[in-house]
Amino acid sequence: MENERYLTYRQVMKYLHIGSVNTVYKMIADGLPVITIGRLKRIDREALDEYLASKTI
Repeated sequence: MENERYLTYRQVMKYLHIGSVNTVYKMIADGLPVITIGRLKRIDREALDEYLASKTI
């Protein structure tokens, strides 16, 4: 997973050490961009890191 740029929702959960996909859905609703390729959905690791940085207090 270290080399992968585009992550599945489960990989995002593992990357952030969270146990609920609902948290990922909330992050998406809050503005985390999702890439759609046909029926597949992926999250760009760089966009995820930028999203998290923008939420840092």
